[in-house]
Amino acid sequence: MPSQPTIRDVAKKAGVGIGTVSRVLNNSPKVTPATRQAVLEAISALGFRPNSVARALPRKSRIHNLGVITQPFTSFYPFAQRLRGVQFALRELDAEYEVVLYNVSSLPHYEERLRTIVRTGAVDGLIIIDLDLFDEQKQMLRDANLPFVGINHFQDRDWPCVGTNNYEGGYLATRHLIDLGHRDIAYLGDLFVDLYEFNTSYERYSGFQRAMREHNLSVPEEYVRLGFHDYQIAKEQAADLFALPKPPTAVFVMSDNQAFGCLAAAREAGLRVPQDVSIIGYDDLEISLHVNLTTVHQHLELSGRMALEYLLQVLKGEDAVVPSLPPLEITRRGTTGPVSPGRKKR
Repeated sequence: MPSQPTIRDVAKKAGVGIGTVSRVLNNSPKVTPATRQAVLEAISALGFRPNSVARALPRKSRIHNLGVITQPFTSFYPFAQRLRGVQFALRELDAEYEVVLYNVSSLPHYEERLRTIVRTGAVDGLIIIDLDLFDEQKQMLRDANLPFVGINHFQDRDWPCVGTNNYEGGYLATRHLIDLGHRDIAYLGDLFVDLYEFNTSYERYSGFQRAMREHNLSVPEEYVRLGFHDYQIAKEQAADLFALPKPPTAVFVMSDNQAFGCLAAAREAGLRVPQDVSIIGYDDLEISLHVNLTTVHQHLELSGRMALEYLLQVLKGEDAVVPSLPPLEITRRGTTGPVSPGRKKR
């Protein structure tokens, strides 16, 4: 059974953009008579019918949507700050788009979501947060003439991505601890390849290793703790670190959320932070300011803003260049300090 024509099919046949088709469907006066006629003829030739949601909208309603697809919203706090950057930019630019959120629970679910988005023509552009694209998925989006951009940490990808360098971030965090005089430094983070085949943890750990090697510092096997991305799991891992016969004087934690668990474990172990143990996170979440966490600032909100601005340029048919974020930097607060001669070991 042939698939139903989409708004993208109409745009392609009429030789116009998706936004123009949307304006014709909504009876917008911002369309020339000739263009309107071309779109209406394409609609008639294809037998296109707007979906039931679109038909139920008032005639002057906007149906311009931008999709944002990511891993489960509750699992990754940086998502909220990236999304805020997207929404703030939409408001400030007075762009006529609404945001449609999609979350995926697995890689097969991700594939299904992408295919549904393409098949239904539900959005005019797509922002992909912390998910990769396989070659066939990229081709599917391009064949559908659906502009897309990623917000993540990829390097040297053949699709547009706004993000930072995990390797460099891990290196900066560890150098900060070394510069404070720490030599017994542990790493706490996600499994090196997660459920979505992301290797963020491994990249940050690689930066950690580089800094340690440069200073001829060894990393005992028991100083590396990996697990699922979860506050409670991180707390348990940190408790094990602090119970070692020779516990670390500092811990580089691959995310702020996990660093909060590490801080809780230190308190329960009777350790003072940073006098007895220094802890540095990664993200610089808004809440990190309130717990005085030293962390790697990776410009979360700005990345959302930049991705949105790039996508709007593409939708307008402009020559868009993928923007580069400012360099990563350490936000120095109260959870890191020099090694204390009188520190408690447990």
